[in-house]
Amino acid sequence: MPSPTKPIVANPALANLFAPEALTFQPQSIQVGAGWARVYAIQAFPSSVEIGWLTRLANLPGVTLSLHALPEDPLTIVHTLNRRIGQLGGQLTTHKGGPLMAQRLERQMQDAETLIRQIDAEQQHVFRTLVLFTVYALDAAAGLQACRRLEAVCATQGMRARPLIYRQEPGLLAGGPWGWWPKALQGDTPHTWPVATLAAAWPFGGGGINHGQGIVLGHDQDGGLVLLNRWNPPPETGLTNKNFAILAPPGGGKSHTVKVAMIREWALGAKVIVIDPEREYRRLAQALGGAWVNCAGGGTRINPLQAPALPPDTDDDGEPVAATPLVAHIQRVLDFLATYLPDLTALLRAHLEQAVEESYAAQGIPLEVTPEQIAAIPAERWPHVGAVYARCQAHAAESADWQTLAALLRTAGEGVLAALWAGPSTVPPTQAADFVVLDIHELADSPEHVKRAQYVNVLGYAWDLIRADRSEKKLLVVDEAWMLISQEAPEALKFMKALSKRIRKYEGSMNVVTQNVIDFLAPSIRDDGEQVLTNSAFVLLLRQGGKDLQALTELFSLSDAEQDKLLNAHVGEGLLIAGNQRAWIRIDTAPHETALMYGRGRG
Repeated sequence: MPSPTKPIVANPALANLFAPEALTFQPQSIQVGAGWARVYAIQAFPSSVEIGWLTRLANLPGVTLSLHALPEDPLTIVHTLNRRIGQLGGQLTTHKGGPLMAQRLERQMQDAETLIRQIDAEQQHVFRTLVLFTVYALDAAAGLQACRRLEAVCATQGMRARPLIYRQEPGLLAGGPWGWWPKALQGDTPHTWPVATLAAAWPFGGGGINHGQGIVLGHDQDGGLVLLNRWNPPPETGLTNKNFAILAPPGGGKSHTVKVAMIREWALGAKVIVIDPEREYRRLAQALGGAWVNCAGGGTRINPLQAPALPPDTDDDGEPVAATPLVAHIQRVLDFLATYLPDLTALLRAHLEQAVEESYAAQGIPLEVTPEQIAAIPAERWPHVGAVYARCQAHAAESADWQTLAALLRTAGEGVLAALWAGPSTVPPTQAADFVVLDIHELADSPEHVKRAQYVNVLGYAWDLIRADRSEKKLLVVDEAWMLISQEAPEALKFMKALSKRIRKYEGSMNVVTQNVIDFLAPSIRDDGEQVLTNSAFVLLLRQGGKDLQALTELFSLSDAEQDKLLNAHVGEGLLIAGNQRAWIRIDTAPHETALMYGRGRG
């Protein structure tokens, strides 16, 4: 062994690899080779903090946090605080600084009294603490911009950050990973914290997402399992519903992710219903022994005018949203027709409503029909779009408006779209199936208003399946939800918003899978579109960029670090927001799941 008094000569090549070329300490910054740095100390803190209160600051790009804590003698601290309270009381009596100064003195006294109570009554240990932030950048211009961002974030959280003037060198020593607290920084910057405040700070308030049971969606950046229980989450998570939104551009991995989630929820007993515009789920439905239904005119028809034999839906107070089941269903029919014909005037809409009501009356179906009576009506007796078209033709001699309405409905009533809506329902029974895919892929080349109207029609049918049984867990997957967005026909978006709110009462979870997030936030439909996205307690943001990233940053208060990660994410990586928890996640798939989703031989 070398002599302890003889210095050990390090390998120069190794030292040069890790050490900067030079360190130049300036009054408020450090020149680190060709780079730039500045060390800040936090000199003022808010009077109360929440769990993870330093997390956002610690995650700022180019910023590192160093937190020092040394145990203090509680008795000494109590004596010091009592003297301080006495001094503040004297200042409060004699001050002449006005109401603002009085408010500050009173707040300082309250903070001191709270700390005494925590030490005495709650038996909390206390620590002398120092919080430092070191900002690193490639040059001074970028460094100063990062510093302004750090100071702004501190200010928004009730803290004040100041550079260590003429103390950048001890600041750099204290900011490194050596646990060294130089004497030069043990003067006016430290503060006294109870252990509860220290425990709530970053990184001790952070962690992954693990509900103790549920499905494993993937792993977080530390390798921990992301375990989600959407049906019965722990109360401290702040989750208010079971809905899930998966947002990503094309190729970001959203369809793969939703397939993984569906398989695992299905394996635990949930019923899955998928609206599939791109024919991405047929193989999976067949592999799981489910039902695949071609809802795009391929031999299967969903008659939008056939009412389900279910009680009318209710609002949040449990009151029916309409007087009778048929009245409620007619409103859905009118929304469907308004989606198909988005440019109708108010007068034409009134004529259309009259034609719909007359179509039911012509079949002997009154508005007051009960759910039990509805169940006894055969599919062939229900009116359909062809019947509505016939009623408009019957009125055509009365006015030009009726003639216009009949002309607009001709294609759907007896033309090339008659196979979609002009006839009785021919959907095979799907109530018993536990995995149902409603496929509308063959409408891919149809006009937008046709695709959107059939999507609304199929979504209504899926909603009826959800409401049929409140005892089972049900996943409703609305894939490519952007197809429902139209500023000219907002009824489709309003319908989806209503479903996202009501589905929880039927033990259901609505899963919105979409690209083009910015479409949901157009000014004329923003109120409805924003609620569709934010009504989901679970949100998974996969790779993002451009205007969508800007919109999501505002919508979900993304930090700068989260934005940078989303901008550079790989396929299948993203930010999971689950109530009051957030985690960077990587979606993992087992080989047998890959085989189910894509067939043998696909990796």
